Amino acid sequence: MKKAGDIIEFIKQRDYIMVNPELGEGSFGKTVLLKDPFIDELFVAKKYEPESEEDRERFYKNFLDEIKIMYRLNHRNVVRIFNYYPFEKIFTGYILMEYIDGNNIGDFISNYDSWDDTSLDDVFSQLIDGFCYIESHGIIHRDIREMNILVDKTGVVKIIDFGIGKLVKKGETGADSLANEINRANSDTLPQEYYEGVYTSKTDMFYLSELLNRLIKSIEWIDESDFSYFDILEKMMKKNPSDRYSSFIEIRETIDKYDFVNLEITQADKEIYQGFSNFLHCTLASFTDKRKFNTDISHFISTLEKALQDNCFEDEIQNNSDILRSVIIGAYRYNTSHSVSCEAIKNFLNWYKKLNQRWRKLVLNNIIIKLSMIDVVESEPELPF
Repeated sequence: MKKAGDIIEFIKQRDYIMVNPELGEGSFGKTVLLKDPFIDELFVAKKYEPESEEDRERFYKNFLDEIKIMYRLNHRNVVRIFNYYPFEKIFTGYILMEYIDGNNIGDFISNYDSWDDTSLDDVFSQLIDGFCYIESHGIIHRDIREMNILVDKTGVVKIIDFGIGKLVKKGETGADSLANEINRANSDTLPQEYYEGVYTSKTDMFYLSELLNRLIKSIEWIDESDFSYFDILEKMMKKNPSDRYSSFIEIRETIDKYDFVNLEITQADKEIYQGFSNFLHCTLASFTDKRKFNTDISHFISTLEKALQDNCFEDEIQNNSDILRSVIIGAYRYNTSHSVSCEAIKNFLNWYKKLNQRWRKLVLNNIIIKLSMIDVVESEPELPF
């Protein structure tokens, strides 16, 4: 009987079939395409094997860090890791990852056609979503280039290769030990950080915008009708980091505000949205802890549906918290003097469910932005007597 703390060994060997031994190759190793015959699935195996023997031991910690970083991440726009095999004594190892059937972003944009199902706006929006997620986990990528951003055949963007990625502790701003390797001296334009020997999430922001700006503008016929966010790219690419956005989250909010303003909806649609969002804004008195919001569309819809079900024999929602918790997951105070009719909630919900997934997310994000303006007022401490 095994006890807590005992080592558990799985001795059964799993065999794979080599499908493509030359999927890719770089300065830190190579990638091959394998097939697991048991589940009939394809996987990418990345081998750590630097060209220089001198680098093999020097960068081995980065290889191990890549494993740790990738296991932290589970997002639609970030490549997934499934297994890993380190061989510490000889400074090599393998990572088994998701296979992405598509093109790198350079090839995608160079072959882009305005009639394609996946727009440049959508690619950009997905990239910002992915980097918001990476940033929220305290990770910087540090190797943003064409080959490390893929677009699969269904139009889903995937950020790959965290080989020199870094997990940053909160408040860490010191010099970067790999500054010379990760800042590209041959780029057309360089950020201020290049000269200071530092690399932060804002540096990821700079190199991402520099890459996209260069690729998009290399296609002569592309204009603002094909890509809507040149002004956002321009701010992301400011040489001084203090002139850029404060975070990828701020970029996400800027995109959402821009898209919402340009969303073609009728006056009746606006009244439905504003009636719902204004009720939330007037009812929410204050947050009593950090502002925490629900971003899950399914949870948002199901919470409103349950509120209507629980009040199906009423003209008005009896407990305002039933509606507020569709958006807010943190602690808050609310006003009981405001009321909302069940019919108004039903009209909003029916309208919301008719939107496509992108617009549903956009509407929910704008509600969150509106509520994030409400103050945080911490509760008074409870006295012992």
